[in-house]
Amino acid sequence: MERTAFKDLDLREFVTLNIKLIHFFGYFSPEFHNSTIKIIYFFYRLGFLSFIFFSCFLTQLANMIDSFGDIERMTDASFLLFTNIVQCLKLYCFMNYASRIWKLVHSMNAEVFKPRNQTQCEILTKEIKLSKTISVLFLLACTLTCISWGVSPLLDRTSDDGIRLPLSGWYPFRTDRSPGFEFVYIYQILSTWVNGLGDISMDTCVSGTIMFISAQLSVLRDALETMKHTKNSDHQTINEALVRNVVHFKNIVQFAEEVTFLFTAGITGQFVVGVVIVCMSMFQMSLVSVLSFQFFAMFLYQSCVLLEIYLWCFYGNEVIMKSDQLTQSAYMCEWTDAPEEFKQNLMIFMSRTQFPLKLYASGYFTLSLETFKAIAKSSWSYFAVLNQVHEGKVA
Repeated sequence: MERTAFKDLDLREFVTLNIKLIHFFGYFSPEFHNSTIKIIYFFYRLGFLSFIFFSCFLTQLANMIDSFGDIERMTDASFLLFTNIVQCLKLYCFMNYASRIWKLVHSMNAEVFKPRNQTQCEILTKEIKLSKTISVLFLLACTLTCISWGVSPLLDRTSDDGIRLPLSGWYPFRTDRSPGFEFVYIYQILSTWVNGLGDISMDTCVSGTIMFISAQLSVLRDALETMKHTKNSDHQTINEALVRNVVHFKNIVQFAEEVTFLFTAGITGQFVVGVVIVCMSMFQMSLVSVLSFQFFAMFLYQSCVLLEIYLWCFYGNEVIMKSDQLTQSAYMCEWTDAPEEFKQNLMIFMSRTQFPLKLYASGYFTLSLETFKAIAKSSWSYFAVLNQVHEGKVA
């Protein structure tokens, strides 16, 4: 009865919430069985992306061109522009590899990944809850950031200043008077909020797959440590347990390779452009009062960007550490009374697990805490250089 309960655990819950949100924003097409609904969704997707994402991207690009040469205006225009550029890479991953991503999601429920005892079930259930909690917290942080951007023009202005727009942008009409000002004000907050939620949904979907790999390695460690040979059991039973664990490990590696292939462009873009985004946002923070809402909004935005990168790097680091501990876990099983054939097979498996599993972005960036540290240090270095150049021009 308990075995049936273990099988009923839906491991796709690691990414279900994220997938539903990505569907809503039109970034990732559901699996339709009705051609009429598929056509309707296509036009919904086209209209949604055109009005919310691509029009926002074009206004930011035009603003960057218009402000070329002015450091303050360029940095003000760049951080959202670069965010949209990275989002394009993520959109490419989800749109171009839609069928393979669906196959990846469904493979989470494969028999080999299911828990075999209560301990393993608790490990997976805990990780699923954590994945959902992280997604919700990021979505709330995005919403709070957009609210801060929306209210900052109202709360930060002085008696001599008029109300400014929440964000910079270029538009083919006047935005300093009604109704253009009101339209752009609402559009900027709405588009930034929706784009932010969509971007975070894609990021946490990727992190969910990495958390799945980490959780499966924890399950495999438990399975290896609990292998035992008793007097009442035959030699075949413990050998079958080892073979099952070897197959489990092989499937984890294949799943990790597929995750790397599908999302490598988005992860690489986030790492490279993330350095620029954090640098530009820090520079913008240095131009405003620490007590202003604009400073608070930029701080929240920068924190979200850094935490998204940290999430990937942290769980990528967990994958490295847990896979590195598989050799020790295999040694901890009750092998002393096991048959010689089992001991030989166990040694072969232990030799393979001495090479830890690593997730890469474009074959260059390792998803690890060392990479996150390098990104943070680079952002600060570029900010220091940019700040010196700006102070030199002002002086």
